[in-house]
Amino acid sequence: MRRKESTVSRVRRALMRLGVALPALPSWAWAADFGFRPPRDPEDAAAEGLMRDLAERILPVYQDADKDAFLANVTALQIVSGAYRAAQDSSRSLRERRKGKPFDVLAERATLDGIYAGARMLEAQGRVGFAEAYARSFDELVSPLDNAQAQAVMARLEIPAAAFREPLRQAFDLWRAKGSLPEAEALALVRTWLSYQSRRSFSGLLPELFAAQNGGRYVAQADIRIPVRGGVIHASMVRPGRAEGALPALLRFTLDPTEDDARRSAARGYVGITAYVRGRTPDGKGAVWPFVRDSEDAAAVVDWIARQAWSDGRVVMLGEGYSGYAAWAAARRRPAALKAIATIAPMAPGIDFPMAGQIFRNAMVRWAQEHALAEPLHASTNGDADAGPDAVWQALDARWYRGNRPYWDIDRVLLGKRSRLIRTWLTHPSHDRYWQKFLPSADQFARIDIPVLSFAGYFGADAGALHFHREHLRNRPQADTTLLLGPYDASSIRRGMATTLRGYTPDPVAHVDLPELRYQWIDHILKGANKPALLADRVNYQVMGADQWRHAPLLEAPERAPLRLYLDTSARGEPHRLLPAPAEEGGNARLSVDLADRRDVRTPWPDALRMKQLPARNSISFVSDPLPEGTEIIGSLRGVFDITPSRQDVDFSVSLYEQTASGECQLLFDPYDFRASYAGHRVRRRLLRAGERQLLAFTVERVTACRLAAGSRLVLVVGINKRPDRQIDYGSGKDVNSETITDAKWPLRVRWHARSYVEIQTGKSS
Repeated sequence: MRRKESTVSRVRRALMRLGVALPALPSWAWAADFGFRPPRDPEDAAAEGLMRDLAERILPVYQDADKDAFLANVTALQIVSGAYRAAQDSSRSLRERRKGKPFDVLAERATLDGIYAGARMLEAQGRVGFAEAYARSFDELVSPLDNAQAQAVMARLEIPAAAFREPLRQAFDLWRAKGSLPEAEALALVRTWLSYQSRRSFSGLLPELFAAQNGGRYVAQADIRIPVRGGVIHASMVRPGRAEGALPALLRFTLDPTEDDARRSAARGYVGITAYVRGRTPDGKGAVWPFVRDSEDAAAVVDWIARQAWSDGRVVMLGEGYSGYAAWAAARRRPAALKAIATIAPMAPGIDFPMAGQIFRNAMVRWAQEHALAEPLHASTNGDADAGPDAVWQALDARWYRGNRPYWDIDRVLLGKRSRLIRTWLTHPSHDRYWQKFLPSADQFARIDIPVLSFAGYFGADAGALHFHREHLRNRPQADTTLLLGPYDASSIRRGMATTLRGYTPDPVAHVDLPELRYQWIDHILKGANKPALLADRVNYQVMGADQWRHAPLLEAPERAPLRLYLDTSARGEPHRLLPAPAEEGGNARLSVDLADRRDVRTPWPDALRMKQLPARNSISFVSDPLPEGTEIIGSLRGVFDITPSRQDVDFSVSLYEQTASGECQLLFDPYDFRASYAGHRVRRRLLRAGERQLLAFTVERVTACRLAAGSRLVLVVGINKRPDRQIDYGSGKDVNSETITDAKWPLRVRWHARSYVEIQTGKSS
């Protein structure tokens, strides 16, 4: 996090994606260089021959004191060299050495390479075609594995070739200019080439092979109909085929068929159940009305599971996003069979969806179209039949931004028609009873006495998890609740961390298989296994820059000293300063934004987490002095703005960065947007007093944990929201849904005065 990475380092990290690219290497290996003239791209007809030549030159000189790593690397080199029999022998030796040890990445690699080497050897002998050879080799090596091991191997095989193409292309471009590459990079390149090239040959064979393999391992039932009050819930089930007696069940209650992980649950020795929101079928069809019936329906499904002959009466609910919300919705009703819930970035209606900071996001329309209505947006809506989904929605946001329509018409602009669901949501801009009824009440939180696990990220996957965690503890101080926080966003927290995240390179200890960690915790709850060490306390968070995890009973504790910094309003020009004490009274910092100006419609909003230049669009910056020593910060940013606004409302955006001594900036949490009239009290709107000086207290509904290096500076960036992808508050004091560009009239201006400050807790005791 502190070092500026070279291009070579970035490409090397790209080759490490997905945990299969770069094995362990001895330090002396970095000294050797190999001449290499890469092909134009991975599809170049010359690529295979060039990679074969590279592998053949590495093989005679490669050494490694770690015998297991040596065998794994040699197997890859032998396969790419075409020495398939030797590769099969090396793979077999590695598999023998791994017997009785955890089935880790090396064991998975030995199996994957053994399957491919065996298939190519059979094919080279002229006995059978590749398809039959691969099927034989697959069956030979996968059939003896237990369910969990076989599931891990098949999950690796399912990674598409496309995932390796871009790292290959980047590496080819880099080494083409240099003409040679060090042995470590050469070996990583060979491994990634093997992953890419092999998948192009066997990916089409996998569905049939997986079906045959799973058919002998599991009992699956695809169309279960569970009666509930006034309707039926569709579900599917997978359970171990050789299991004796009743088993506990893991339930996911969802509206997205792609979340079906019942087989993975069955591979862990549970009955895996995927149940669908009322109105949705397992094929993803059928419109639903989100949130309304999920609490009673999910609880009814839990009760139904407990009555089945294959159930031992214990159910754990797991979920991400919407299905994470559904787990909490069921827990509030306390069905007797529900023994725990384990969620990743759960959605909290009215808190982080369809608005955040009480500002509606256009993304709610896309979510409603794709997930509630289960209908893809027709490309013709945007007039570009060849555009991808993201491009179509971005173009529709731009159409909305350029127009002069009230936000009441956002559905008509984006969808071309009125949506009753979107209209209903817009009718409730505050966190009123409509949203409150979908979440546990204070009394219900107080009665949730089962173990709870929640995962959240610093970069946009935290608001819902934080709400549930804090409200549970607030109303039940003795709650058995565990929270894990780290440098993840909504995608990486669900699908796994890549080597880089939006330009930021996470610390090595942050690379955690969170879905697997969740299963380990469930094993602890249901099977008495040891509790994962990473979940040692109620709150477990990764400190960026320290490469360490911390464990504490509370996220924010009174004994921790706050770091308070005041906004310097006495100086002219930017950036302004952040001061340890208030500046002498006098002067002000000013920001003016013309909310009617749409000339920036084609300028993209950056989402990088690490950058050389701070964003300056519609914002004002405040920079601290260099920190005299390393400082650890943890928790949420809080503050008070001493302001004079020109209008009755304003939507602020708050970001916090670490600016290193080299000048690079690291975002510490996802930018937080909030409507000033709802700051601190999301239920009732309180308009500002235009033209008058006043105090506005706020809390950023984000968290972070970072060790700031000595010599670094903290940078606060405060902006006024004016983006194509969300609702814009023009400050007239009317219902924001009814405002249009004509309400802008003149630029919105805000002046900050000397009592303005922000603060965040440090790791020090006060």
